[in-house]
Amino acid sequence: MKQQLSVSALPFNFKTSRRFFLGFLLSLAMVAMLSLPSFSNPELLSSAAVLPFFKSSFFEVTTINCKINNAIVKGVSSTEASLFKMEQAEGVFAKVLNMSLGDGDGNLFALSLTDLENAKMDSCLTVNIFYGNEHESSDQNFSNDLGSAIFANNSSLIFEKGNGASFISRDGWIKINRCENGRISGSFNFKMEEEKSTKVLEGEFVNVLL
Repeated sequence: MKQQLSVSALPFNFKTSRRFFLGFLLSLAMVAMLSLPSFSNPELLSSAAVLPFFKSSFFEVTTINCKINNAIVKGVSSTEASLFKMEQAEGVFAKVLNMSLGDGDGNLFALSLTDLENAKMDSCLTVNIFYGNEHESSDQNFSNDLGSAIFANNSSLIFEKGNGASFISRDGWIKINRCENGRISGSFNFKMEEEKSTKVLEGEFVNVLL
């Protein structure tokens, strides 16, 4: 009788173990999904999460062009591009873009802009021109006047040479032509004072992955 009972119990134990194992795997999958940045950090934009692969724009080629005083810079590529939301003051939020470009000579171009016009969580950057604070048209930037303080869109560029010397410019602009499906396209133009000479850094970026 004991042998018959143990044999008849095998199918039940096997099914129970299998269900427990499948449930364990499902729990691991849920933990992995919740650990993604878009779940763990509510301030991280959805464009930085899993991209919609079915969108045709995902397959478009990324191109970046850059010139210094009309001389073409060779080997320019995007090393990093991030978009996140931060609070400028109580109740005033902004989208912040940081994009780093590198060339074949080891020079770096760090582009940065702040967008207060469209601070919705699921939105990308506003299609607009973001002037640097020292540009003659900086007063055309979108602004938010709280009475005690004014917060406005702005942009800047940091140029770091391969030898470590760096220069910052706010006399210029970054134009966003398109921002969707986790990718951005636009152009930039900045003037930079370096050793009693003025350099103009300009370029275009198309379909850069955030």
